[in-house]
Amino acid sequence: MMDVDASLTLLGGFGLVQSLNFLVYLLCSGSSGWLLTGVSFTIGEPDGYRCSLPPINGTGVGDTVFAEECELIHEDEEAGKNVTTGCLYGWDYDSIHGETSSVTDLELVCDRAILAGTLTSIHFGGALAGSYVLGQLSDLFGRRLIVFGSVIAVVVTGTGLSFTWSFGLMCFLRFLNGCCIPGLLTVSYVRQIEMFTPNRRVRAQLCSEMAWVIGICLLSPMAYLLPNWRDFQLTISLLCIPLIPLVWFSFESIRWLVLKGRVEEAEEILQRIAKSKNISHTGYFLLDQQDPDLQNGNQPSKVDAIELETKPALENEGSNPEKPPLEDQDSVPAVDDSKRQSPGSKTNKATILDLFKTRALIMQTLFVFFCWFASSVVYYGFFINAGNLVGNKYLNFFLISLTEAPCYIINYFVMTRLGRRRPLIFYYLVSGVACVVTGVIPAETADGTDLTVVILVIALIGKLFASAAFDVLYLATAEIFPTILRSAAVGAASVVSRAGGMVAPFIVYLNVIHNSIPMIVFGVVSLVAGLLVLPLPETNNRALPETLDDGAKLTSKEPTEDDASPAEV
Repeated sequence: MMDVDASLTLLGGFGLVQSLNFLVYLLCSGSSGWLLTGVSFTIGEPDGYRCSLPPINGTGVGDTVFAEECELIHEDEEAGKNVTTGCLYGWDYDSIHGETSSVTDLELVCDRAILAGTLTSIHFGGALAGSYVLGQLSDLFGRRLIVFGSVIAVVVTGTGLSFTWSFGLMCFLRFLNGCCIPGLLTVSYVRQIEMFTPNRRVRAQLCSEMAWVIGICLLSPMAYLLPNWRDFQLTISLLCIPLIPLVWFSFESIRWLVLKGRVEEAEEILQRIAKSKNISHTGYFLLDQQDPDLQNGNQPSKVDAIELETKPALENEGSNPEKPPLEDQDSVPAVDDSKRQSPGSKTNKATILDLFKTRALIMQTLFVFFCWFASSVVYYGFFINAGNLVGNKYLNFFLISLTEAPCYIINYFVMTRLGRRRPLIFYYLVSGVACVVTGVIPAETADGTDLTVVILVIALIGKLFASAAFDVLYLATAEIFPTILRSAAVGAASVVSRAGGMVAPFIVYLNVIHNSIPMIVFGVVSLVAGLLVLPLPETNNRALPETLDDGAKLTSKEPTEDDASPAEV
């Protein structure tokens, strides 16, 4: 089994080839931001609407007709009574900047208003399905191929959306478009992280998060400049076209190639990187995990003078690192080739059902799942509800997006000093209180004082801490569950998160009852999540649990000498 971290260490810092490849996948992360949250504008509600008045002399009922949101009131002066009908002649929509959306084009208002929330929910439902399916496919066929296919599919389905006028076809394309977005978001994120050695992965994550922030911040000015939602949808789809050749000419994940036994291809990539940095040597870059330097964490002082001969007999054995040299085959028992395992295979693979084996594990799993659900509901709910907040919806969306940048930078230092559990509790509680306060504060006081700025500032505080909580939750989840269950736990939590994104539009739909309800619901959900973090263990400076017994040790208040991180022992 090859050790990619040791090989990357030999190459030193990032050179031009690595930087360009990293930039390609950062662009994928950034574009996924506007593709996923763009529904805030393409399926956004108009500023106001009312029934269209009938044409002159076309009523046949009376002389005066009043138009309300969902009713026409015909005043019959002769009979002395009013006759109420539905919006027989369509609707007139108010828009400050002349914007349109799927709601106005398909008239998803009044008794059809829930269809707008359904359309948004289908979009996030597609993202849910894509998160699972594309994640599995990327393990089978590689990161680069799945990202490449996802970019093409996003362009095709997004372009189709901008031309369709059928609600059924729009639902279908919305689902397909949502399915493809995780290819640019999740799979490209994995591809980015796999490029780095452990001591640089936190910085890589910060770069990826900044790319996401830049993407969603660009969304608001693009929507303002393109008020027609079809032009906007077409633009954000076609802007992904340059990613197609960029991804195609990028290199595959070295870790994935090694995992699949395609070590010669991985070696070629490492050689290409070395050549771009003027590094030369007479051996191989790929190191076996039994190499003493690797085990001791040492880095050779002079790369040019190294003779790397720990790669197992590639010239004689092809791409199978487990096969012994020819001269030693007589002393090795014959093994049935059908029973050989790839370097990354495991005999025991945990499933989502293993998360519910013990009572303690069940409670821990359910608490973590609810936190993921709450984070997703509040996070995406803020974007969808941005148009319903007081003030300019474009400015609101931009400011809500911009708040994520400082939260990720602050978290970089907070998690190092204060751990995971205490910041997570604090973030959820502050976000919950801010959401509730935002919902209950009136737009103006009894004496006419405008509270628009106050409401917007408190809402931004709620979004800031909701984003910070989501960021910490990602890392905490990976650290809480033992290695045997970690992959299943994070994958299941991601699916629960997407379910939260599907529920968020229906919570926002509650503003038809009262515009304060969505923010109050978001606040309550966030407060409950904060309370559920209390029983969870602190994972800072604790070794990653490998077995179920190791996971049980995390419930202790302080790390012991046995379970402390190796760096702390």
